[in-house]
Amino acid sequence: MALARPVLLATGSALLLLLYLLAGFPRMDVLLQMLRRLRWLLLAIFVVYGWWTPGAAALPALGNWSPSSSGLYAGLFRGMALATIVAAVHLLLQLTPRAQLLPAVMQLLRPVCSRAMRERLAVRSVLSIEAVALVQPVVSASLEQQRLRPGGFAALGEAARSVYDLVLERAAQADTAAIEIVELTNPPLWQWLIPLVLAAALYPG
Repeated sequence: MALARPVLLATGSALLLLLYLLAGFPRMDVLLQMLRRLRWLLLAIFVVYGWWTPGAAALPALGNWSPSSSGLYAGLFRGMALATIVAAVHLLLQLTPRAQLLPAVMQLLRPVCSRAMRERLAVRSVLSIEAVALVQPVVSASLEQQRLRPGGFAALGEAARSVYDLVLERAAQADTAAIEIVELTNPPLWQWLIPLVLAAALYPG
């Protein structure tokens, strides 16, 4: 899907929709919130591709100010690819508990890292993912309060300071819990055929 090719994007989106259907569409409110935060990035992608890609004018009446048809087409598919990837990540995080996600991250890092380094990176990655969900409401509430006060950058700095203090306070009050690390065994050799088949399908040349 990252290649944004129409056929691959349509196939990946259909498979993702099927997975969501089988999973019962978990926490769609969270997915919509994630996509809403990407709205300016999606708009920037659409504008950059539309107005900076050479080609036939999509709106000839605008003259040189018109976006190109090929650019709008490419921007649309790039934006759809990004939104679909975000949806796939959301589904992965909703269906995969930490007990399964942590060994999977370690397995991914196994060819390039020692066991100690794999453990540190995996634990920090998983804890960071979990912390985002906890910090986001705090940031939103603080920015909403500062929005009611004039001050421009000063108000923004005050919001950052309040968020920082609140995060430290919650961290001091949080209960510590042990994280069990179980490293997966090597996958069967036949499973290595799966990425090879995918690579052959994506790059037939």
